[in-house]
Order: sequence, then C-alpha cells, then structure tokens
Amino acid sequence: MEYIKQKDYDYIINKYHDTKKPFDHFNRFVRHDEIFDPSTGLDSETIKKEIFRLDGAMATLSHPVRKAKALEYVLKNTRISCDPRDIYPAINMSDRPVYMTLSLMWKDEVFRDFIPEIGKRRSFLENNGIITIWPDYAHTVPVWDRVFALGFKGLLDESERARLDRSLNEEEEAFFEGIKITYEAIIDFVGRLAALAEKTEGSEKMAKALKNIQYSAPSTFYEATLLSYIYFMVSEHVDVMQVRSLSNFDRLYYPLYKNDLENGVSEEEIRKTLAYFFLQFTSIGNYYNQPVFLGGENADGSTVINELSYLFLDVYDKMQIYNPKVQIKVCKSTPKDFLMKALDMIRRNHNSIVLVNDDTIRRALVKAGATEEEARLCDVKGCYEYAPQGANESAMQVYFNLLKPLEFALHEGRDGVKGVTLGFESPKAEDYANFDEFYSEYKKHLVHMIEEAIYVANGYEQYLEYISPQSLISATIPTALERARDYMRGGGTYNTGIIQFGFLADAADSLTAIKKYVFDGGYLTLGELRDILDKNFEGHDDLRIKLLSDRDKYGNNKPLPDFFAKDIVEFLCSETCGRPTSKERGGSWNLSFHVARMSYTKAPLTAASPNGRRKGEELSKNISASIGMNREGATAAILSATKIDATAFTSDAALDLGLLPSAVSGDDGLEAMYGLLMTFCQRGGHALHINVFDANTLREAQANPEKYKDLQIRVCGWNVLWNNINRAEQDAFIRQAEALV
Repeated sequence: MEYIKQKDYDYIINKYHDTKKPFDHFNRFVRHDEIFDPSTGLDSETIKKEIFRLDGAMATLSHPVRKAKALEYVLKNTRISCDPRDIYPAINMSDRPVYMTLSLMWKDEVFRDFIPEIGKRRSFLENNGIITIWPDYAHTVPVWDRVFALGFKGLLDESERARLDRSLNEEEEAFFEGIKITYEAIIDFVGRLAALAEKTEGSEKMAKALKNIQYSAPSTFYEATLLSYIYFMVSEHVDVMQVRSLSNFDRLYYPLYKNDLENGVSEEEIRKTLAYFFLQFTSIGNYYNQPVFLGGENADGSTVINELSYLFLDVYDKMQIYNPKVQIKVCKSTPKDFLMKALDMIRRNHNSIVLVNDDTIRRALVKAGATEEEARLCDVKGCYEYAPQGANESAMQVYFNLLKPLEFALHEGRDGVKGVTLGFESPKAEDYANFDEFYSEYKKHLVHMIEEAIYVANGYEQYLEYISPQSLISATIPTALERARDYMRGGGTYNTGIIQFGFLADAADSLTAIKKYVFDGGYLTLGELRDILDKNFEGHDDLRIKLLSDRDKYGNNKPLPDFFAKDIVEFLCSETCGRPTSKERGGSWNLSFHVARMSYTKAPLTAASPNGRRKGEELSKNISASIGMNREGATAAILSATKIDATAFTSDAALDLGLLPSAVSGDDGLEAMYGLLMTFCQRGGHALHINVFDANTLREAQANPEKYKDLQIRVCGWNVLWNNINRAEQDAFIRQAEALV
C-alpha cells in the first residue's frame, strides 16, 4: 500500500518550508524500527518480549494495573525521533505491543477457560457467512472537550479526585490505579519527547510546546494538535483503542485559532500547522482512513461553521489528500457557500468527504433517550456512525447477512452453500401455499439469527474489559469516573450494542423477484428457482438476464422492492432495538446498515440470490441499490433510501450515490448536487457520500494504472486509490458507473 504520495510530501516541503533536502522522516510509519536511532529506545520485538517477562512477576495484580504497567514500559522504551523539517515528533508504532502481548494472551484465556462454547458458536456462524462477530476496539472517541480543557495532567488530577471521593472496593481501586499509572506514564513520555526536541537543532518550537502540554492544557492551536496527535498515537498504535474521530474540529479548535490570531500568529502559520497535522495521518496510511468532522449547530441554532471550517477545507483541497477523511454535519443553518465549496471538492475527486444530516441524527438520538444537548454535541465517527460524547455504542462488531434467512427458508431450514442448520426446519419449497407464508418463514429465520447474534455477542462482551482494560479513554469520560467502571464495562455515557445488517437491497430485490416470478406470475416454481440458484444459474443464463434486467429494483423508487426494504427495516427495529446487552455493560441493542468490507468477504459464503446475483459476486452496500441496479438516476435513489425512517435506529443508514462528471459540471451541475443534498436532508436521510465517475474513465484507469495513480474511489465509508483495489472490486465500480443515467 502506498502510505504517502510524493506530491503530498512536496506540497508541505515546497509550500511551507524553506528546505528541499531529502526527507524520509514520514517513512517511520512504514519501516518502524529501522528509521529510528537505536539510542532512543528498544526495538519492537525486544519490547514485546520484555512485556511478557515483566508481567510474569505481576500475575496476582489486576488486569488494569498489569496493562497500564505494560504501557508504561513501552512509553519509557519505545524509539522516538525529532526532525527540524517536521513539527511533530515521530513515535515508533511498535505494532500495538500492549494489545499484541497481554490482551491477546487474555483473549485466548477467555475462549479457552471461560466461554469455549461461545467461541465455537461464533466460529460456526462466521465460517458459514451468517453472522460475523468480534470485539470492537475500533470505533471510540475520547471526550475531546475534556482532553483539551484539562490536558493529560488535568485528566489525571480529576481521576484522582474521583478516587478520593468515595470508598472503593478492590475492583474499583484497580480501575483508578490503572488510570494513574497510564497518565503518569504519558506525562513522563511527553517529557521524553520534549527533552529530545530540545537537543534537536531547529526543533525549539516543538520542545516548547511539548513542555507546555506536559503538565498543562493546550493554549495554542499548535499545542492542541500536538496533544491530539500524542493521544492518538498512544491510544491507537501503542495500545489498540482506535481513535475514530479527531473531534468536531471547527467547534473545538476555533477558540485556540482565534486566540492565536489575536496574539500575533499569522493565518499562514496556522495553515502550515494544519497541513503538517494532516500529513501525520496521511503518512500513517490507515486503509479505512482517519475521521474528523466539521459543522453542526450551536445551542442557539446558529451554525458551528466558521473561518476555520473554510480554512480547513482550503488546506485539505490544496494538499490533494484523502486521509484524514472528512464528515460534515449538515444543518438548516449550514451556509450554502460552505456546502458548495465541499461539493465542488467532491466533484473534483475529493470523495473522502461525506455529508451527514444533523437533524436526522439528533432526532434519532433523542428518540433513543439522549438529551437535546447530548444529541447536538454528538460525535460523528468511523465511516459515518454517530453517538453522544463518551458513549460506547459498539463494543462488539456484529455483521449480519440478510440473505441467509432467505437461503434457510428455501432449503428446509438449511444454509444454501454448506447445508448447515441452525436448529429448526422449514417447509419444502414446494409446500409454501403463497408468498406471505414464505415471507413469514424468512422472518422466522431472521428472528432466530438475531437471537444467535445477541447470545454470542452478550456472552463475549462481558469479558471485553478483562481482555483489554481501557484506562486511557476511561479517564476522559465523566460517567466512567462517577461509576468507577471501565469504558468497556459500562462506563460509557450510553452502552449500546449495534447489529449491522448487511445487503438490504439484495434481500429486497430477491423477495421482489420471488413474489413476481414465482407466486404472482407463475414463471417457475419455488422449487425450480431453488435448484437453479443451487447451480449458480449454470445453464439458465436466460433467467438470470431476465432477473437482472427487471426494472423492479430497490434504489429506483419502485413500490414493491422499496416496500420490502422498508418493511424489513421496521421488522428489524421491532426485533432488535431495546434488547439488553450483557449485564456488565448494562446497555441495549440497536442497529445500523453499514457493511464495511462484508460485501466482499461474505460473497463467497452467500449462495446465488433470486435477484440474479451469482454466488461470490459482490453484495449490496449500506442502504444503496445492488451493484449496477440504480438505473433511474440519483433522485430515484434518494427517494428509495428516504422511505426508510433513519430516526428509528441510532446508527448509520448511508446512501452511496454515483454521479456522472457531465451531470455535475459547471455552475448548473454544482447547483444540481446541492439540490440532491437538500432533497436527501429534507426527506430525513442520514448520510450521503458521492462518487463522481464515468465508466470510460474507470476502464481507462484499469487498463493504464500508471496514468491514474491519484484516482480515488469511495469504497464504503472510506477512500482508497483506484490502483489499490483488486480487479473484481474495480469491475463492480465499472458496472455501477455503466448504470448511471
């Protein structure tokens, strides 16, 4: 994977610095140990071995303390560097040594000694393409307002005050001790960085800023970005807890930005800082990109968008990067010219910008019990998920295949690929008297699989703190300190679980086909259709073409498939929302329609489907049409998607929209994009992300990759370079582009 494009590097060096010397400093994210001076610390393998050795003497201590001691050891010994041509220190990522040692050891212990049957059931469900479940240490956001207001030392002090305010049992004492060790280690680590910067000629500014944030809250724009970067590196690359948003950037940084200007810092200097800050995350090269969001509304209904918002997009645009990725909260008060600026960037291949409807998000959160203020200040994170600050609404990743219940209903209660059963039989295909009976059977299997998902996830998630205590983020969350409970064990503001239901369009289109061609039209029997699907349409290309060319497809504003999509969503809400999570977390389940890479990974385990899709072919994404099936244009796609009530659940319902370059060119094209966005928001849509491409360009890029090194594509909730996706994925995007009108 290409971690940093040369032109990004050139932009920083040529635009913002007076030197053009060779500069491989950013390659630290590729080569790890080799780029660092060995005198600054130990290599990664030695650190991991030492963690195990030191932990052997602490077997009687609690996991929060043992893990904090391991993190302390890493921060004392990991290699670091400073370079006068960068304004951020380099920190050896060391392959997440704390998680890769202690946490994986404890995970093995959990499945071996505590929940072996849960582990077997989880593997069975995953290996058969039904449900995929794993612990989610990847979708969290610290309460950045507190991090910036208090700094590392202030967070430590608040934790210690909370510790002294009550009598504690042994478990609660360990919770606070883990925080104390962690934050003392970070403070000492910042001192290490400052001492190295002091010795590095040309890094005086960095040294001064590091010394300031070692014991104090940040007082300048640069110091705030530096603190954010260090928190990110410790959390995501020394431990394992991914930081899935760098904050509501324009709201949080604006006072520091204004203060800098008032104290003589030039706007050009702030632009330089911001460009270097972006480059840290570009160079890390996270495949799913690093999120940050802009916009929203203030308590009085005015927009959060300010001068810094425009400056942010301006710097981002000039750098021609796609990481970090940018989410924009769209509100009634969001200035049109700001949205037009963002939309113009999107049509010029900045696909990494996603637009989320703040009104829908707030209404969904308030419906679920959040206060108006919590909803207004909520984080947008990950791809386009959202949650109140400090909430832990995704402790487990649970991906659910909505085509599997269809397979079971067609095959007498058995899977259509491997023939396995989940415990109850269905009628023979020939015995269904009418479509309603079949659809009812589909829903029975759907409910049974939801039960399986919740059973396994609840059994697993009660051990998440045992596997990987989270002292770093817990200190930022007031409810965790008030309850003396780890973030992963009920310390979040809310502790919701999310089941991510995938392939909605494929399910809706398949049910439409069964109703039309079997029960209404009598074109073939259900048994005949089942047999054809089992043969993967071999010898039945005529039927497959008929099914694929049928215009009754979800995403085209057609009544029948849109009915099934809406009905399935409402049924899932009734069966999922409000179900309790494990007692340890004390929350409830909710749902979303995010698929990430499951469209690809589940495809080989999902039988051919009645909508004409062959086994192994890519599955539909999010709440978008099946690949290549949006034939009636962007407005029709929006009308279909917004028939779903996105306020009925508290996570994402994203629409992937493809537009032709010719449709969005010029002033009229930009106005058309704005009109589509406003229609989407006014109709209650949640998230809209846009690819602007045409099939000819994509075919050309596929044939001549060397000419299209900078071509970006929006895959699901993230951007990648076109040349970095495989041929099958490229072909799917070409089919999608061919369907555009």
